[in-house]
Amino acid sequence: MSDSSATPPSDSSSGPLGQELVAVARIIGAHGREGEIRVKVTSDVPGRFDEGQTLLMSQDGVSADGRTCRIAKSRSTGSKGNDVLIISLRGFRDRDQALKLAGFWLCVAQSDVPVPEEGEYFHYQLIGLKVRTVDGEDLGELAEILETGSNDVYVVAGDGPDVLVPALSRVVREIDIDAGLMVVDLPEGLR
Repeated sequence: MSDSSATPPSDSSSGPLGQELVAVARIIGAHGREGEIRVKVTSDVPGRFDEGQTLLMSQDGVSADGRTCRIAKSRSTGSKGNDVLIISLRGFRDRDQALKLAGFWLCVAQSDVPVPEEGEYFHYQLIGLKVRTVDGEDLGELAEILETGSNDVYVVAGDGPDVLVPALSRVVREIDIDAGLMVVDLPEGLR
C-alpha cells in the first residue's frame, strides 16, 4: 500500500495538534487559467482526492505550514494514468495562485491513514528502516521505494553503492516497524 511517497520521510514531524503527517501528493504546477493544479499522487487510498476532502499544505511534506485546503473537484489527466490528477481547490481561482503552490506537498494527518491489512505496509512506514541480511550484515537504510508495476523495489543506501531489493516475500523475510528493521535474503547478483 502506498499512502505516502518514498520521499520525503514523514515519521518524525508533527502537524496540527501534534499529529504526524503523511504526504499523499506533490503539486507539480498549475493547469489552465482557472487556478487548477496538477498533482503527482502518492496515495492509493480510495476517495483521498474526492470533492470535499480536506488536505494539509506542507512545504517539505513533513510539517504543516498551517494551511488547509478543500478539494472542489478532481479528475485524471487521462494521458498519464491515475498517478497525476488535476485538482481544483476551493478559494483558488486563477493561475497565479496555483503557480505559487508548485513544489508543495498535500498531506493528511497520520490518524487519517487507514490501518493496513496484516503483512501490508504504507511507504511512509518503510522509509528509514535499517536493512540487514539474514546473515546479520547491515546494508544501510531504506531510502526510496520504486514502483515498477510488477513489484516495488526498495533502494537501500549504505556505505557502498545503493542496493536494489525486490519487494518479494522470498527476499524480504521480516519487517519490524517497531524495531525499525527489515531483514532480507538477497539472491546472488544483487550486489
